[in-house]
Amino acid sequence: MSRRENTERAILQAVGEQICETGMSGVGINSVAKRAGVSRELIYRYFGGMPELMLAWMKEQDFWTQKTELLKKDETSQKTPSELILAMLHDQMDALTNNAALCEVRRWELIERNEVSAQLATRREGAARSFINRVDGLTKEADIPAVVSVMLAGILYLNLRAKTEECFLGIPLREKAGQQRITDALNFLVKALPKELTTQSLEALEEARTSLDNTE
Repeated sequence: MSRRENTERAILQAVGEQICETGMSGVGINSVAKRAGVSRELIYRYFGGMPELMLAWMKEQDFWTQKTELLKKDETSQKTPSELILAMLHDQMDALTNNAALCEVRRWELIERNEVSAQLATRREGAARSFINRVDGLTKEADIPAVVSVMLAGILYLNLRAKTEECFLGIPLREKAGQQRITDALNFLVKALPKELTTQSLEALEEARTSLDNTE
């Protein structure tokens, strides 16, 4: 890597370390610059400011900007919608379970809305919608965006709750056995989706939806 790339990497690493140490309340240009061993001016030059720095960090950490293969039509069309939804849920679970800094940012977003958190939420919503729009309207039996929202919200809540509580309804949130129970529950819920979403490819369902739209 070039000298600039190495410096940018050190700054982004410092962001994650600072979040883990102090929470978002202690994250700012000064604290990140000090931890990374660079000047404030360099961060502004490379990233533009705190909002842009956080967006750059989240691009590497958050599922919706990191796991882009689920959003690519040519790589997903032959899979069933249920397979894609389950893969997305599992990746969300893994990302939050194994990334304390990301959990801190998601917790912060829930309790405070400002220039940075608003941009993070908007970016995530846009990426998520590009995924969910592909499976929305493929069945009349269920409101898929609402169903997936409930499961995603459950994953987020249980992972954030694990910081302050060891158990939820008897499930040990901080132990692998508890995390496996949550994963098994997600598998069960996805299998309960309407039959066409579990047996037909996304491509076939999208073609059927297009044909129906053209005849109406």
